[in-house]
Amino acid sequence: MKIAFLLYPTTGIKIDEDSSFWIMFELKKRGHEVFYFESKDLFWAKKAPYAYLRPTKLEAKRGYLPSPQRRDAADLSGFDCIFIRKEPPFDQGYLYALQLLGLIREKVFILNDPQGIAMANEKIFPLLFPGYCSESLVTENALEAKKFIRNLRKKVVVKPLDEKGGKGIFSTYSGDKNLSSFLEIATDFGKRKVIVQRFIEAAHHGDKRILILNGRALGAFGRKPPRDDFRANLSIGGSMYKSPLSRWDLELVEAIKRPLLESGLWFVGVDVIGKYITEINVTSPAGIPEINYFNKTHLEQQVADFIETEEKVFRASRI
Repeated sequence: MKIAFLLYPTTGIKIDEDSSFWIMFELKKRGHEVFYFESKDLFWAKKAPYAYLRPTKLEAKRGYLPSPQRRDAADLSGFDCIFIRKEPPFDQGYLYALQLLGLIREKVFILNDPQGIAMANEKIFPLLFPGYCSESLVTENALEAKKFIRNLRKKVVVKPLDEKGGKGIFSTYSGDKNLSSFLEIATDFGKRKVIVQRFIEAAHHGDKRILILNGRALGAFGRKPPRDDFRANLSIGGSMYKSPLSRWDLELVEAIKRPLLESGLWFVGVDVIGKYITEINVTSPAGIPEINYFNKTHLEQQVADFIETEEKVFRASRI
């Protein structure tokens, strides 16, 4: 197969934290042609999306090796599979990339589905499952947010809708004298929507990432915030620990399975704190090397198996 990954810049990437590397490494080991490109390399011409691709050069110990970009753009409609692994921010450029790739979703097996990604905001999508969400408000109105926080009478967390890795997230409460200023800045004075939710303490309950493939839980690992922060993201100093799948985790995956599959969201990472979903990652879910480390597994093999099998099913359905 010829497979192209819509990826992020690979310079400085730590492969012990990068799921994309190990998926590509496994696919290439199986003899597939594997390439990658960034959004800026994507354009439309001659009735198809084209991209300036880089062939993958990967080593298990050294990671991504320098790979020259091909001078001639490739017609992506002629590929067998496109794997969208671009990280947020989910900005206009990201949306345009999804729209361009969405034009060939009937010709090429694409995961996750561009339309599914576009409709499943990682902070908003969990609201589809109210039994698994803490009290929430989505608004760009700082006064409405302040009213919600005061009525809730609980500590809250405020998050931008388009970022990753804990960026732009802060916690506050109704008696905070900086509350109005915080909300004005977070909403960019009414120009930017945020989500406000009742705060669930990660240091006490644990922050768990559950990795899902084709509606089935692959595994999980836990994260704890550093002493000087409430955020447990590894990118800002959080630590990880072994956290096996529990009965509740499996029940959660079953509860959200149908909407995921109906939206073509095959490879997903669900973040939970206690009994509440905090995010459903559909753009570039991570967790493979972390879960492999704790469980002595090779989850990238299951992802590669899925791609090989599903591409054949997709191709057969188009005949």
